[in-house]
Amino acid sequence: MAATRQIQYTIPPREDYNKLSDEQKTRISEAFELFDSNKDGLLSYEEFRFVLRALGFDLPKQQTYDMLVRHGQRPANWPHDQECPPVYRQFNLATAQALAGTLIRQRDPRDELRRAFRLFDVDGKGMITEDDLRKVCQQVGNNIPDADIQAMIEEFDSNGKGGVDEDEFLRLMMSKK
Repeated sequence: MAATRQIQYTIPPREDYNKLSDEQKTRISEAFELFDSNKDGLLSYEEFRFVLRALGFDLPKQQTYDMLVRHGQRPANWPHDQECPPVYRQFNLATAQALAGTLIRQRDPRDELRRAFRLFDVDGKGMITEDDLRKVCQQVGNNIPDADIQAMIEEFDSNGKGGVDEDEFLRLMMSKK
């Protein structure tokens, strides 16, 4: 009888997760809850990929599969004397938090700001105009007077083109950090 090869599951370090802001930690936990479809406190591989996408990560399948192989845990009801193929492994909240925390801490803040810029520049015209800013303010329930919106755009539109381009947006947001 051949011996079964046991894979050692490793728990990812939580140092990066522990350094996140409370808001970032909450976002991870909320994404976990949202995609834990059967509410068992565990994510399948596909559910984990959805969590990462919700957090702004569209990683290649091979990268998330490697996470599954290294950090996925066998289901509690899996026979202990049998190897658990990666496709059946799951992520608990602590593991998902640790992995997402590491990804967030490795993220380039400029990439995050570019993503935020695209949320404002919905038409992809390369700048945030008064209309764009007004729409976003209305969507989030913040009614800023038109005069204030106009003043904001004029203040940060360094070359008078009628809107804030990505470079201006990056300079503005990086100066706030």
